[in-house]
Amino acid sequence: MDLKLTGFICLLFLLSLCAQPVLAEDAPEDKDSLDDETTSYTSLGLDRGLTVDLLNQEPDPVKPGDVLEVRLSIQNTGYKNQENCVLEIKPTYPFKTLAGEKLVQNLGTLGKRSDDNHRKVVKFKLGLENSVNKGKYPLKVYLYTNGNRKLALTKEFNIDVDSESNAEIEYISVEKMVPGQKTDLVFGVKNVGNSPLKNAMFSWECANDVILPVGSSNVKHINLIDIGDTANVSFDVLTNVNTKPGLYKLDMVLTYDDVEELKTITEAGTVENQKRKEIKSKAGIYIGGTTEFDIAFMERSQTGAYTFSISNIGNNGANSVKISLPLQANWTAAEGSNSVILGNLQKGDYTYADFNLKPSEIGKDLPIKFEISYTSNDGIRQTEEKEMSLYSSPFIPTAEPGMPQKNSSSSPKYKAGFFMLACVACVVIYKKHQKKMKVKDAQEKELNEMINQMIAKDQDR
Repeated sequence: MDLKLTGFICLLFLLSLCAQPVLAEDAPEDKDSLDDETTSYTSLGLDRGLTVDLLNQEPDPVKPGDVLEVRLSIQNTGYKNQENCVLEIKPTYPFKTLAGEKLVQNLGTLGKRSDDNHRKVVKFKLGLENSVNKGKYPLKVYLYTNGNRKLALTKEFNIDVDSESNAEIEYISVEKMVPGQKTDLVFGVKNVGNSPLKNAMFSWECANDVILPVGSSNVKHINLIDIGDTANVSFDVLTNVNTKPGLYKLDMVLTYDDVEELKTITEAGTVENQKRKEIKSKAGIYIGGTTEFDIAFMERSQTGAYTFSISNIGNNGANSVKISLPLQANWTAAEGSNSVILGNLQKGDYTYADFNLKPSEIGKDLPIKFEISYTSNDGIRQTEEKEMSLYSSPFIPTAEPGMPQKNSSSSPKYKAGFFMLACVACVVIYKKHQKKMKVKDAQEKELNEMINQMIAKDQDR
């Protein structure tokens, strides 16, 4: 009786040993159902003596946007060979497939634990999304046998991700502002960290409100700035027309959410604990600089010179102003210099400049160009070009001042006047001549009398 019971127990034990490979062969081939039955497949792989271990990750920790390399060790610690083994990684967020990198590797046959080929080491490379935050993220690995037909083992490895948020004001679009002139002021906010900037708020302020925004406040919100990206924040600004030229300071503040690894448990579940990070910086903007001019034709003199008025209509003064006539097709400087020094012109001042001009055609409106060069109040030499239309009227030069014109000499009035002047001149000359003759005769008479008296005295002696 005891022998029969012992034999029955041995038979049951042998049947239980045979049941394991049968279960392995009956494992489903549909990969869509693998995740639902991971626990049973994992136990099957362990029962077969298959193990997958993470040797290391490079870099450790990995940062958003980096390339991650993992080294995995696959071993067969069982007493049977495992043929046609395949190892696969199925990346989920924040991991992604890199172009040209395979995430499936054929391992071939893993020998039993006593064989030299019972262990193999493989490498995989994956990308990391830019939007990932700091923390540990699972990387799933699947081990198949029989040529990728039977799932033998599923394993998850926690990959360390480090994320550092940081930002800077990369540029300011304006270096100089003209008083009284509306300007588009653009700030470039760049994400120079390893994690996205979320819910950012940018603001600026100028000392003593010298520069003020127009049409909006000095605060702008930015929803997201991805890693390495730059967000442009624009403001329409204006400064007073009477602002004294000089360099003025801008104070800038950038605040944003810094997502930490810490978690806060609430009734709704697990949420990210966010902290606000603040970055302060400053920059300088010069107010002043250039100005504007207006030029207008005034008159043409009798000598043929064209007179122009030059006005400083801008909001800044101009020093060492000079107006020049550049080379052009319609007008040339007839004589003298093609430049006139005007001196200093404060805003609102004006002066005159004369040019002896020679047109290419007579009796037409011809465009004429001028160049006005000056030194702005920031010490930089500036040049402004002006163009206007000027009528080229015919011109006959006049004689010297006080002399009659040639075209008037042939008129009857001129002849009559000239004849009268000639007559008067003749009369005057004649009278002067007669007077001289009378004086001469009287002098001769008196001389003769004196001679006669002297002769008579000599005879008396």
